[in-house]
Amino acid sequence: MKIVLSTWGSTGDVYPFLALSKQLLKAGHEVRVCTLEIYRDRFGEIGVDFYGVGNPFDEDHFHQTMDAIVRIKNPLKSAIMIAEKGILHGAEKWYQDCLKGMEGYDLAICHSADIAGQEAAIRRHLPWITVSYCPGFIKTVYEAPRPAPNLGTSLNGLMWRIVEWLMRRDIDPMFNDFITSIGGQPRELIGLQGMYSPELNLIAASPSINKPPPDLLKKHKFTGVWFLDEPDYEVPQALKDFLAQGPLPIIITFGSMGGTKNRETTRILVDAVKHTGQRAIIQAGWGNLGEGTTEIEDILFVKYVPHGFLFGQGSCVVHHGGAGTTASVCRVGVPSVVVPHLGDQTYWGNTLRKLGVAPKILYRQDMTAKRLAKRIDEVIASKTMAENAKRLGQQINTEDGLATAVELIEKYAKEKGIG
Repeated sequence: MKIVLSTWGSTGDVYPFLALSKQLLKAGHEVRVCTLEIYRDRFGEIGVDFYGVGNPFDEDHFHQTMDAIVRIKNPLKSAIMIAEKGILHGAEKWYQDCLKGMEGYDLAICHSADIAGQEAAIRRHLPWITVSYCPGFIKTVYEAPRPAPNLGTSLNGLMWRIVEWLMRRDIDPMFNDFITSIGGQPRELIGLQGMYSPELNLIAASPSINKPPPDLLKKHKFTGVWFLDEPDYEVPQALKDFLAQGPLPIIITFGSMGGTKNRETTRILVDAVKHTGQRAIIQAGWGNLGEGTTEIEDILFVKYVPHGFLFGQGSCVVHHGGAGTTASVCRVGVPSVVVPHLGDQTYWGNTLRKLGVAPKILYRQDMTAKRLAKRIDEVIASKTMAENAKRLGQQINTEDGLATAVELIEKYAKEKGIG
């Protein structure tokens, strides 16, 4: 088949598509990916046809938007800003570019937040599948909408109806203004049900972390996580030396969480590590943590290191709770300290706490060195968390999310008479 993929977002949104592209190529399909130009080289490394879409990545806009979003605790207000400043920022060009990039293909696979890419697939009359990473956005009476606690099926259902009313009022008009401006048909509950393909949505999440609820619609299929393994990664000598010089360190990463307060954040992290008396590796990420920092005893600052390798070297991982980062930590069998910044990260942090592999979440807005050190100490002292994490990792390693995804894609295509 000729399959075109479109994905919007940061590393955690794009790298699973990189892993899926490799698997689809391996299965003998022709693959093109439509996404931001900054990812061209990564896709080029595996031989995928790349089609750059959208406006050039604006680093200043990104960091300023992150600063604004991180200050917001209200999930609806946060979602509105992500929609306005992220998904819909430059959406017209994104749509037009995807429309050109999808020409001549048989099937489209789109990120669930890539509304512009989805609309291009619809305009091209392509069968289209969506990909999502967070089951917490999918309605079920067995869980309340995040971040509310589970109130029982009746009250959960009521809470979902309230959220749906708010989404119709505040989210749908923004997206539908864009959709109708390009000649598309308005959607309902965009940000919930309306962001998924009406026929097949692949949930690239582990059923060991998130058990599928009994009322899950048939179009939603858990595949397992799409891990991007990098077996050829060469470990830098400085990292090898640090790992050999003492006990397992704490690993700290905030992934693609950016902003302009990297020095402040770095100072809090360093002070927290000193409070615990532990060693630590701090990954720079998109927020450039450690930038301009002089060498500090028992703390190593690193840039890009594959999470599959890095997390396995630690006693625990302090992270933001992104879907991909969360899954990678769980896969290597170590506990977490979750510091949510935005979006679905609160959901993942609370999920890990329920599984007994993390303490209570610590919002980025509330993070101080003392509070973070207290949670790290709690994890380090807990044999139960370590045992739970090890057992969870063993379960996740029995799953093959990519093979399951390709099987479901091929089955869908066959039903559509493609290939």
